[in-house]
Formats: sequence, C-alpha cells, structure tokens
Amino acid sequence: MTKGIQKWSEPVIERLIKEGQGSGEGPDYVPWLGVHDMASAGRTHRAWSPVYGRTIHLQSDVEWRSFLLLEFSGKFPELYEGYPLERKLTLEIAEALGVKHPYYPGTNVPTVMTVDFLGVDKRGGDLRFAAFDCKRSEDMDAKNADHIIAKLQITRTYFAGMNVPHHLVLHSQLHTQLVKNIEWIRGGIAKTGEDEAYVGYIKEKSDQMLYELANTSYKGALAEYCQAFDERHGLRSGDASRAARTLLWGHRLKCDLRNSDVAKLPLQSFLVEPDCASQRAVGQ
Repeated sequence: MTKGIQKWSEPVIERLIKEGQGSGEGPDYVPWLGVHDMASAGRTHRAWSPVYGRTIHLQSDVEWRSFLLLEFSGKFPELYEGYPLERKLTLEIAEALGVKHPYYPGTNVPTVMTVDFLGVDKRGGDLRFAAFDCKRSEDMDAKNADHIIAKLQITRTYFAGMNVPHHLVLHSQLHTQLVKNIEWIRGGIAKTGEDEAYVGYIKEKSDQMLYELANTSYKGALAEYCQAFDERHGLRSGDASRAARTLLWGHRLKCDLRNSDVAKLPLQSFLVEPDCASQRAVGQ
C-alpha cells in the first residue's frame, strides 16, 4: 500500500492520470508514482539529473545503482522511471499467459503495472527503446517469487509485442566498484543553482585541466596531481578534484572505472580526449 493513497480505486487511478502521473516527455516527464507515494522494500532516492533535466524518483537501492549506470553510459538521451503500462494490455497478456495479474492489496482493482526504466534513443533518425526491471537477487528466491516472476512475464511479453527488448537487472550482477566510482564522479559536477565562485567556474577549470593533462609529463596519482593543480592555480582545496570528476563525467577523461580507487591511479592510467575526436594516454 502506498503512503499517500490509503485505498486504491478506479477514481483514484483516474485522478492520477488527470494529474499527469506517468506522462510527459523529456524533462517534463512525471513517473506514475513518486518516492513519497509508494512503500518500498529498500531505500528510496530522489536525485536531480543533469542529463535528463529533472528530479528522478527511485524506489530502491538497486534502482538507484542501475540508474547511475544508465545515466553515465550515455546510451539513452531520454530515460523514464516508473513508466506505466496500459492496463487493458497487461490484463489481456496475463489471461493469455495463464498467470495472475497483480491487484492492489485489499481491493479488486487491477494494478497499473510499471517498468522500472524505459530508455529512449532518437539519435540518427532512428527510434530505439529498451526496458529495464531491477530486482534484488534474493527477491527471486523469496516466498512471493512466483508473484514477481508472473509480473516479469507479463512485462516482457508486453514489450516483446512492441519489439522492445526487456532486461532484468539483478543487484548481484552490478559491478559494485564501478557504481561507487560513478557515484563519486557524479558528486563532483556542478549542481544547478550552486554557488560557484562565478558562473561556469568548475567547467572553466575542467577545460584548463584537460589542456594540461594533454601536455603533462606528470607521473604521479590523479589525487596528487589535483592537489598540485589547486596550489598552482590558487584554487580552493578540492576544486581540482571536482574539475577532474567533471572531465570523467563528460567522458573527456577516461580510465577503467572498475579500479578500486580512481583518485589513486597514476595519470598514465587515463586517456584524454582534448577535442573529443582524438584519444591518447595522458602525457603521450
């Protein structure tokens, strides 16, 4: 049962639809249910996305970690979390499959099913979709596993009918260190409305750093280089680290993010793309 809705009914669903829940495109999208609307077995997350231009609502840690990977990958310029499926179709699919369609607890109201993420790529004149559901591995072995599997069968069949691939993401399949590093990188980028030294300050320092990295012969670790960069240019402590993370975020500076501590990697471990057209090792 949701926190904000004590009793589900058809009028409640109609009201949510009229309010624009589960609709909109790009930065105007609103998920079917926000983090304050729905109880969750895990922690919920609300996070502003500079890529998607809006606050993302995630219902669990595994959704958050999956989101970090999808956002950073750049594969989907549009990403819609908690995307609702058409009930008429999910009910028909459940009947055809011979599985039980989910209902809201304590009611005879069929649930408006959602997929955790729907990725959309319109680049190059083509329209490409991919759907993702995220689960904890232990959920698949729990007492209600049959219920979860039935929902996944319905969802997969729903998207198969639209020629859209559906992927099941288990938290045990996510590379823990990769996720941690992306979260660290993400924490360094300039936030909307942030009180920078001046507008575009972090971006300016990252551009300056990129030029230096393309021409440096420094052999030490990234963290040491950033400390020296702060001192050399009279910056506040930590500003160079944020500049480096901004470069990593924009894929203008690259390394193997499965390493345990990116900040301690020697500069030779990184590739720099000064104009995003050529790629070479730092100092080469």
